[in-house]
Amino acid sequence: MKVVSFASPNPVSLNEKESLKAAANIFLEHGIDGAPVINEKGSIVGILTKTHLYRAIVNGISFDAQVELLMKRGIKTIKADQPVEKAWQMAWDYNIGRLPVVDEAGKLVAMMTRTDLVQAFEMLYHDLDAIINSSYDSIVVVDEHGEPVKYNDALKKLVLAMDDQNLGPEFSIYKLISQNGLKAAIKDVSLQALDKKRPISFIKKFGSFKEILLTANPILSKKNSRVFRVMVNCRDITDLTNLKKELQTTKELTEVYQLELEKLRSQWLGHNIVCHSQPMRKVIDLTLRVARVDSTVLILGDSGVGKEVVAGLLHKAGHRSNLPFIRLNCGAIPENLLESELFGYEGGAFTGARREGKPGLLELAHKGTLFLDEIAELPPALQVKLLTAIQERVVTRLGGTKPIQVDLRILAATNKNIYSMVEKGLFRADLYYRLNVIPIVIPSLKERKEDIPFLISHFLQKFNEKHVQIKSIDSAAMDILYHYPWPGNVRELENLVERLVVITPGDIIVARDLPINVLNRGSTYSINGLLPSSEREIITELYHRLQSTRKVAEALGISQPTVVRKMKKLNISKKS
Repeated sequence: MKVVSFASPNPVSLNEKESLKAAANIFLEHGIDGAPVINEKGSIVGILTKTHLYRAIVNGISFDAQVELLMKRGIKTIKADQPVEKAWQMAWDYNIGRLPVVDEAGKLVAMMTRTDLVQAFEMLYHDLDAIINSSYDSIVVVDEHGEPVKYNDALKKLVLAMDDQNLGPEFSIYKLISQNGLKAAIKDVSLQALDKKRPISFIKKFGSFKEILLTANPILSKKNSRVFRVMVNCRDITDLTNLKKELQTTKELTEVYQLELEKLRSQWLGHNIVCHSQPMRKVIDLTLRVARVDSTVLILGDSGVGKEVVAGLLHKAGHRSNLPFIRLNCGAIPENLLESELFGYEGGAFTGARREGKPGLLELAHKGTLFLDEIAELPPALQVKLLTAIQERVVTRLGGTKPIQVDLRILAATNKNIYSMVEKGLFRADLYYRLNVIPIVIPSLKERKEDIPFLISHFLQKFNEKHVQIKSIDSAAMDILYHYPWPGNVRELENLVERLVVITPGDIIVARDLPINVLNRGSTYSINGLLPSSEREIITELYHRLQSTRKVAEALGISQPTVVRKMKKLNISKKS
């Protein structure tokens, strides 16, 4: 609240030109012992009190003399729009009983009397009391001897939590904190703060379960910088400590699990799978968990994302790892041969069949794993037969009548939307649900761009060793490859890196070594962000190949005028 809300309006004042006799009569008439002195403009210039009149008598000064002769000048004033807290603080700091209140022009408008100051102090006291009681922490104010002089409501709750007993009408906080040792702890921390004149904190344990954090803050007097009070915060950290212990236990368990998972990764992944991105790490973690069981897995993902690699990991990380891993691409074998390849045949089953017959891949995978790649290409007639084999774990060769028991794990993969095929009647629903026990969806390379630099480094190392090279790649080329959408996914990336290692003339692969289709689709995203030298190399190389600014613009996905402007800016000559 503002000073004007508490100050007494229309104060009695004296004019600096009035006589001392007139001032004495005003004091007697109003029963006051002093009044502010103003000039002809109404601005306060000083104050005159009874003490000044006594001095005039003692010193033989005539009462006809003007007030300005004896008044005290340079007195403290406060503006009407100031907060009342400031008025009370000024009265405290300068030990004054009344405070003139002035407006923006410096004219006297009110007077803060002792009564007004007391009223303001009471308001501040109640406000401060309400603020302290709203604190979640227990607060205890102690004197310079470490003895409590005030506390808030939160201390009652803390004490009741520490001492579960029936408190009668004679309940005393000070008595109770003396009994449970809290008072001694408060005194100890406050005396340390008094001695060192700085905040002190420590944790004190009470009984076998309660832990209290005590923080003592010394309060200095503005007059002599002497500590006259200490405020002690008491916070119950028992639950926090228990939670911290539980969190630490959980963290330790997580670290153990993480170590086990990393051990599995290093054991089974080797250098075959790059999974630095979060989406791919989730796929690998799921794969390692599923590998421990024999559930049928359906691996989904675009062409070239590495479905066969995940299938190999499922087998290698499982308990069948030392047994056969048989792979069949259902789309690579003609339909009339696929049945005999999958189920085998007896001797003489058809023209050209071996006399001794031939076991199918389902038999060959006995005790091991059968991976059916491109399962969506399986003809409808074979879907029924495969469903029976999966359900009953029984295989009957072509031309045979004897059922053969097989124990194997089935893995399937496809790059098609097999669920949509089921809805359209192109794939059997019962076979789909039999295969889709545990689906693993591998994200495309554009969905895990964080892996691209690591994949490039991995394939560079692989093909450098294979072709006895020492090729590396510069940042501009890496930037273009990073932003290229990779419709062929990891397979396309692998093939491109091998091509670059083989055909690049220098030891460093630069942007101009990249194919035009990669520059076209990779550069549109980043051409403006390239370094000038890299941008110049790309535009120069493209113009050298295409011999047309229009075709260069099409390759870069920008306008022809932009190409012409860039060539001029980068000093690229058409002749050169």
